[in-house]
Amino acid sequence: MPVLEVERKYLNSHKEELLRKFGGKVLVIRGEQVTGAYETFEEALQGAAEMHGLTNVLIRRPAEAEIEFSAPALTLGILSAYSPQPDSSEGNPG
Repeated sequence: MPVLEVERKYLNSHKEELLRKFGGKVLVIRGEQVTGAYETFEEALQGAAEMHGLTNVLIRRPAEAEIEFSAPALTLGILSAYSPQPDSSEGNPG
């Protein structure tokens, strides 16, 4: 079964119920359970990381179109989201 398939099916089959209960909040879903509801994606990411660590979770607003993002290299530590290179725009007068 593809990664997050259970979570996607849960969201799709309970979309109306989740919209009534949580409105436009960003939901963190693991398995068939909402484990958090947040105002922003940043808050949802932080809450998911604190609660679930590196476990895969679905983070989405029920009302929005489905957007998929997968970065196995980041999860496995092969790549880093933090570049050791300075921002090329720093120090440039424009």
